[in-house]
Amino acid sequence: MNNSNNNSGLIWVTGFSSSGKTTISRDVNLLLKKNGHTTIFLDGDDLRKIFGDTWGYEKESRQELARVYLRLCSHLASQNHIVVISAIAMFAPLYEWVKENFENSLQVYLNVPANIRLDRDSKTKKIFKDNDLNDDFYDIPENPDLVIDNYGNQDPKSAAAIIVRQYIYNKKDNSSNASKEHWDNYYNKKQNAPVFPSPFAEYVETRIADKTRLLEVGCGNGRDSTYFASKGHLVTAIDRSAAAIDFCKSLDIKSNINFLDGNLSEIHDLEENYFQIVYSRFVLHAMTLDEEIETLNIANKILVKGGTFFIECRSVNDPLYRKGEIISHTERVDGHYRRFIILDELCERLNESGFQVIKKQESNGLAKFGKDDPVVIRIEAVKI
Repeated sequence: MNNSNNNSGLIWVTGFSSSGKTTISRDVNLLLKKNGHTTIFLDGDDLRKIFGDTWGYEKESRQELARVYLRLCSHLASQNHIVVISAIAMFAPLYEWVKENFENSLQVYLNVPANIRLDRDSKTKKIFKDNDLNDDFYDIPENPDLVIDNYGNQDPKSAAAIIVRQYIYNKKDNSSNASKEHWDNYYNKKQNAPVFPSPFAEYVETRIADKTRLLEVGCGNGRDSTYFASKGHLVTAIDRSAAAIDFCKSLDIKSNINFLDGNLSEIHDLEENYFQIVYSRFVLHAMTLDEEIETLNIANKILVKGGTFFIECRSVNDPLYRKGEIISHTERVDGHYRRFIILDELCERLNESGFQVIKKQESNGLAKFGKDDPVVIRIEAVKI
């Protein structure tokens, strides 16, 4: 089928019996519907009954039934639905079939230890006899799109939110490296982005000493890096977009700026306790929460004691927060992914990463560009 319609696709929630597939899949379906998607929910147990128990329970019959399930999903997705299916169906040949036949697909594996599944079954279906789980029938997926440890403190609604977020994020940008591709396309197509320094860069310049060792995280087209270098600072500038870095390097910049391609976590030759300033403008809200926390921790490592982390990012009070598809209470997709920042929570995460917030501000009027006047957060935090 090779379905390329962005309004259709497959979310396949799999895992062994009693891993919680049906409960989580129902919550996924409800969350998608709540956000305006046209969905169909299928459950493997229900489908087996609908088909009149035509297939047996030996391995070959299970494999053929799994193929029928997924062919049905393909047919329904072709009619502009997101199909959510909870089914074991874990057979190696089917994993590649799904990748080849669904452009928008997410395979979710629910990982639950055998002893917990046995305990759940004893209280519900009671299908396991003599503690035989029938796990040997199936192939645990080696490279699922998402793995959720569905036990302990993990609750179904939280798991469903994780799944929907991952699916929407992948679907919108059609890549597991979606954010990188978005910004690659942006800088390939829009190299006339502003070249003058941002108001935030001009503000930071008034707050720092002469000739500082400064790292910019997410330099874009190099507008602020070039400005800082022109003021005599020793600048290293990184960006996850290779297109942005290539563009920066192609410019006739006489200033000595070290442009590097990659996320902060991907660049391993940055010296610890070296930089006096880490500067990040309009980058944090393009990261997932996990990426943000990793960035804060690495920034602390590479800063000297007393070094300063300057951050500007979009606030949860920005008007854009009310636009786009809802992924979670702070995440939206409107053209591309954004995670709007809650000031107090960011300050808490900075404290946990070894920073002391010495100045914070949340307002519009700070980052105007044309008709755009976002509500932004500005933070100045010192490594302690």
